Amino acid sequence: MLKRLIFPALSLLIPAFAAAAQVRSAPPGAQSLIPSLGVVAAVQPLSGGSLSAFSASPTVLAAPAEFAAPASQVLSPIFAAPAGDVPAALVPSESIPQPALQVPEGTRPVLHSLAELSRYVRGAQAPEASRVFDGAAPVSGEPVVDSEGVKPAVPSGVREVVVVPLRSGKDVDLFIPRLGNAQDFHDALKRALPRLPPVDAVLYRGPHGDRFTGLNLSGHSQLVDSVPGLQPHEIDTIKKIQAFTQDLQLLVREEGQTPDLVIGGVVSELKSIRAHDEVSEMLGRANSQLRTHAQRHHLGLGAVVLDILDAKKAVPERVEAEIESVVKAAPGVGFNRVYVFAEGGLKTYSPDRAGVFRLDPSARAFLTAALPGPSFVPHSLERAILPDMATVTREIQEPSRLLRERGIHATVTVYGSARILSPEQAKADLDKLTAAIGPRPQNAEDKRRLAEARKNLKTSKYYRIAREFGGLVATEGQGEVALVSGGGPGIMEGANRGAFEAGGPSVGYNIKLPNEQGLNPYATPGLEFEFEHFSTRKMALRHGAMGLVYFPGGFGTLDELFEVLTLIQTGKMARVPLVLVGEKSYWNKVLDFDEFARMGLISPGDLSLFTFAETAEQAWKAVVAGQPSPSRP
Repeated sequence: MLKRLIFPALSLLIPAFAAAAQVRSAPPGAQSLIPSLGVVAAVQPLSGGSLSAFSASPTVLAAPAEFAAPASQVLSPIFAAPAGDVPAALVPSESIPQPALQVPEGTRPVLHSLAELSRYVRGAQAPEASRVFDGAAPVSGEPVVDSEGVKPAVPSGVREVVVVPLRSGKDVDLFIPRLGNAQDFHDALKRALPRLPPVDAVLYRGPHGDRFTGLNLSGHSQLVDSVPGLQPHEIDTIKKIQAFTQDLQLLVREEGQTPDLVIGGVVSELKSIRAHDEVSEMLGRANSQLRTHAQRHHLGLGAVVLDILDAKKAVPERVEAEIESVVKAAPGVGFNRVYVFAEGGLKTYSPDRAGVFRLDPSARAFLTAALPGPSFVPHSLERAILPDMATVTREIQEPSRLLRERGIHATVTVYGSARILSPEQAKADLDKLTAAIGPRPQNAEDKRRLAEARKNLKTSKYYRIAREFGGLVATEGQGEVALVSGGGPGIMEGANRGAFEAGGPSVGYNIKLPNEQGLNPYATPGLEFEFEHFSTRKMALRHGAMGLVYFPGGFGTLDELFEVLTLIQTGKMARVPLVLVGEKSYWNKVLDFDEFARMGLISPGDLSLFTFAETAEQAWKAVVAGQPSPSRP
C-alpha cells in the first residue's frame, strides 16, 4: 500500500531542512543528508532505515496557500503522479515502521502537517512538542499550537516558518548558522545550551527561498536573562515588551544590518535613548536596519521600539516631530509603527491617512500582525479631541456682551479676501517691479510677475470701496453701529480702516491659525478679539448684525456666504440684508445663481435673499433699506 502513497507534505519538509546545507560547521553525516533532500531521486533513508539522525523533529508554520513556494521550489511532480506510479526512490524502506494512522485501501492519505508525515515515516514517534503551523488542524483535531500553547504570528512577506527544538550542540550546528556576525553567538549559545531552559530555533523562509533565523523567547520570560550576547539595556526593553506579548523571537545576526526581534509577527528594532542620544539619529539607524533586512528577505514593513530614558525627549509632540524628520530625510521608510516606552508607560505612533505619524491612543500595543497600511476604519471617533467647552462658551457670549457695554447696539459685518492690497501698496509694488524689469519684459516669469502686479492694482479698488463703506458705517451709525470684520488684512483691513479713521467703533474678530494671522492695526483698542474656533467666530460675526456685506474673496468668504444663506433659507436665522459688492457680472462668473434656480436646486424666491452693489454708498443704502420699520411707541 505504501507504494501508492503520495506525500504532499514532503514539500514542507524539504525547504525547511535544505537551509542546513549551507551550515559550514554541520557534522559530516548531516551534510550528506541535507543536500540529498533537495533532489527527488536522491532521497534515501539513512543507515537503519530511519530519519532519526535528527535529534529533534522540526515544527513548520506555513503561510496561507496563496503564498506557496513556486513550483520550481517544491516537488510538483509528486503532486501530479497518479496512484501506483510513485517514483521508486520515494518508497520508504521496509525497515521503517508502518504508519499508525490507517488509510483505506485504494485511497490516498491527506497529510495536513509535517507531524503527520512523521507519524507515517517513524511510526508516530514524533515528540509531543512538535506541531505544524500550516493553517490546518491535525487529523486528531488538536489545536495547532507550539509546546507553550502559542501559535506564533507570521511576519509579512514570510512564506514559511520552521520551529526546531535545540537540545544539543549538534542541533545548534544544524540550525544556527555559524557565519559572519553570528559566529560568536553560535559558539556562545552552544556553550550555554546545557544551562538554558528549553529553547527553540525559528527558521523563516521568504518568498524566494531566502532564510533568516531567530531564537524563540515565547513562553520563557526567564530565558532573556540567559541568552548570550544581549546587552543589559536590551534585556530591560525586552522585559518591558514581554509585559504586553509573549510572541517574541530574537533574530540571529546576519551579514549586514539585522533588526533585533520579531514581536507578534512584526520584525522590530530596539533602540534605547539616553540623555546624550538624539531620537532622530537612533530612529534613522533603526529605519536603515529594517529597510536593509526587509529588502534582503522581501518582507513587509516593521516596527521600531524606542526605550526613552530621558522624559524630556518623550513628549509626544517632540517624538512626532522626530519621526517626521526621519521620514522626510530617509530614502524609504521601513516601519509603520513606533512604540515608545517612557516613564513607565507605552505609547504607539502610527501613520494617518496622509502618512504622517501621530500619537495613536486607540492602537493596541504590539499588534499580532504587520499592517500593510492605514486601516479602512480610521477610528476617528476615538481620536477626535473635543473642544474645551469653557472656551466655546466664552467665545459665544463675551464679544456681544462687551460690545453692549461699550454702547454698541448693532453691527455691520464685512467679509472679503485677505489677499487684496490697498491701492497705495499695489501701486508701489507695480512701480518697483516696472523699474526693475521694464514695462515690456521678454522673460516668461517676469511677464507673469508683471501681470500679477497689474491685477493687484486693478482689484485694489475693492479695498478702496471697503474703506469708504467702513467710513459710512461709522458716520451714519453715530457710534451705535460697529463695523465688524475678521480682523485680518485685505478687505477686512480696508473696512476697519475706514471706520477707525471716521472715529467709529471698529471691531476685529481674529482667528488663531498655525501660521499666525496678525490682527490689522485699525481695530478700536479694547474691541479686538481672538478666537480659538472658526465655528464660534462665525457665530460672533453674524450675531446682532443689521447687515452682512460680502466683497470678492476665496473659500473663506464663500463659506461664510453659503452658511448664512442656508441658515436664512431654512429659518434658523432671521433674515437680514445680504449685500454682494462688485459687478453683478463678476458674481455670476464666480457663482451663477440663476443656474441654481434653472436646475431646480434652489427656488426662484431664494434669489431675493441677497442684493448687489457696486459702490460703498449703494451697499450702505441696501443695508438701511433692509431694516424693519421702527415700531410705534
